[in-house]
Amino acid sequence: MKSLTKSGWIICIAMSTALAGMILYIVTSTTGYLAGTTVDPLPIIFTVVAILLASTLVVATNRLNPLLIDLFVFTSAVLIIASFALFVLGRTSLAADVYFIPVNYPKEEEVALNISIVGLVSYFISIITMIIVGFSDKIRKDYSSNNTKYKQKNMPS
Repeated sequence: MKSLTKSGWIICIAMSTALAGMILYIVTSTTGYLAGTTVDPLPIIFTVVAILLASTLVVATNRLNPLLIDLFVFTSAVLIIASFALFVLGRTSLAADVYFIPVNYPKEEEVALNISIVGLVSYFISIITMIIVGFSDKIRKDYSSNNTKYKQKNMPS
C-alpha cells in the first residue's frame, strides 16, 4: 500500500464506494418496502467484477501490460456505470410514487428511496473516480532497476 500513487488511492476509493453502493442496493432490494420484490442480480454481478478488476489493478499493476491496465480501468468504469443505470431503473417507480404522487404512500417507500439515493451517490462517486483514474498516470510507484533515483537513495555508496 505504501507504493500506491494518487491514482492507486483513487482506485481504492472507487472500490470502496462501489462496494457501499452495492451493499445499499442489496439492502434496499431485500428489506423494507421492496422486501417481496425480485432482486436484479446484474448490478451485483457487475459491481463484483468491477471491484475484482480494480483490485487487480491495485495489486498487480506493475506486472500487467499497459494496454491491459487501460482495458481493466475502462471495463471497471463501464461495469460500474451499468450497475448505476440498473439501480436507477429499479428505483424510478419509488421516485415517481414519492415525488410525483405525494399522497398516501407508505413511509417505508420514502425510506427505501432515501437509502437508494445514498447508494446511487456512492455509485456516482465511484464512476467519477474511475474516470479520473482513466486520465491519470501510474497506479504504483516504479521501484524497478531502471529507477536511478530509488537506487541512489537506497543503495549504499
